[in-house]
Amino acid sequence: TVSANRAWGPDRACHTGLSSAVTSAIVSRMSATSPTVAEHLARVDADGYTILERVIEPDLVAAVRDAIRRIEVDLDVQPKGTQAEGIATKRMYNLLAKDPVFAALPVHPAVLPIAEGMLDRGLLISGLTAMDIGPGERAQPLHGDDAVMSRHLPRPHPPLVVTTLWAFTDFTSENGATRFVRGSHRFAETPDRPGALDGHEIECFEAPAGSVMVLHGSLWHGGGANATADEWRCGVNVQYCAGFVRQQQNPYLGIAPEVAAGFPDRLLELLGYRLYKGIMGHVDGRSPGEVVFGERMAETAYRDAEARGARSMVGDHGAGAPA
Repeated sequence: TVSANRAWGPDRACHTGLSSAVTSAIVSRMSATSPTVAEHLARVDADGYTILERVIEPDLVAAVRDAIRRIEVDLDVQPKGTQAEGIATKRMYNLLAKDPVFAALPVHPAVLPIAEGMLDRGLLISGLTAMDIGPGERAQPLHGDDAVMSRHLPRPHPPLVVTTLWAFTDFTSENGATRFVRGSHRFAETPDRPGALDGHEIECFEAPAGSVMVLHGSLWHGGGANATADEWRCGVNVQYCAGFVRQQQNPYLGIAPEVAAGFPDRLLELLGYRLYKGIMGHVDGRSPGEVVFGERMAETAYRDAEARGARSMVGDHGAGAPA
């Protein structure tokens, strides 16, 4: 089962063994039947995260893990050596450009509806990143993935970023399971303030391969230390942002048009090839998708939104919008 092991303080590893309080917390978010999207959204609202255990198909788990390990060798991926990216972690960005297998992740039916519920149907893919945490890696500093926005918007605020962490090997407290502070999406401060972490419990996302953790972008979290001798903790971050927010990874230059042309329409929408709310992102009044792919993604700013019955200055990317 998925566990949320706890430790006190910013630098402690997540210890094994569950207290009665932790066990109660786990039971409160796990049910005999699969939770509904509404239940997951309620958990995110309350705790800043929700966990989907073993929702990724085993064949997809194996295919993605194998692709990551193969591409790491082909591209000679090495640790980047920064505080954020790690000294013993192999990171790869822009995964949609690297292998077709990754296209299944952003549109996965077990995960995407939760992200849509947290943002709206006009959300964008902010990035797809593989994170293979190797032996000897140190714990990543706790942070929120909307840190750039939190410098301009008072906290707490509604989600502008949704992070989904996909486990393609088992995540354990020993091999670098993601650390987080429950409820920190509601804090008024960010974790980089001196003393901000004092007195807060740090939990670990320990889960079997095939599980996904969905986070509010303001939740304090970070990759854990890998204290094993030879285990690599392989995960992927599929990150979404609101349709009016700049994406972290640039798909228009990062993914060749001939590659993107093979994606399903919904994936192209998530990459930003349609207009947000019927107006944002146009090129001389046309959607980026129309400019690149022609009639397949044709959309005209203002006019088409009004034809759907939406006010032109508000728009509507929900019911009635092209899917």
